[in-house]
Amino acid sequence: MRNVWMLFPLILVLLASGGCGGGSDQAAGNGSDTLSMARVRAMEDSLYARPGVDRKGAQALLDVYLMYAQVYPLDSMTPEYLFRGAGLRSTLGDPKGGIALYDRIIRDFPHWRKIADTYYLKAFTIDNGLGQKGEAQSAYQTVIEKFPDHRFAKESALMIENLKYTDEELVARFQQMNADSTAAQANTRP
Repeated sequence: MRNVWMLFPLILVLLASGGCGGGSDQAAGNGSDTLSMARVRAMEDSLYARPGVDRKGAQALLDVYLMYAQVYPLDSMTPEYLFRGAGLRSTLGDPKGGIALYDRIIRDFPHWRKIADTYYLKAFTIDNGLGQKGEAQSAYQTVIEKFPDHRFAKESALMIENLKYTDEELVARFQQMNADSTAAQANTRP
């Protein structure tokens, strides 16, 4: 119930200050969006201060992220809130919804500073959230092609390599790598 009361003032502020318009003051910041961002931060702090997953709090925060993006579609924080919302959707068991938000960022904010991260997390969500290995491989390949020098290009190549293994085979491979590493360390000690 406390989260509902935290959400209510933010929605009122968002609706009163921005409505449905897309004026240029949104991109420049008109003061109300600063207040809205402060309220979002307060909700995030409240949610992440608790151990475990507070589903109601996470859903309330997701709703606020989406409302902010609707009211301030041109604001510099909009792709960040959509990005965080995509992660929350996946955490709440809606990987398709998370992918849809990643796609929205890719479409609407192609030059955003975290666009490579967005492509990678979309691929990761397709892989782990939906279990669609073929589509995940294609999405990881897109990361490699679009961002060859980014750290996620190397990570994507590893993920593509791991797609051919079952979960059990991956666990066995990692255990073997750990055993080999431990043995190598033991052999180098005097």
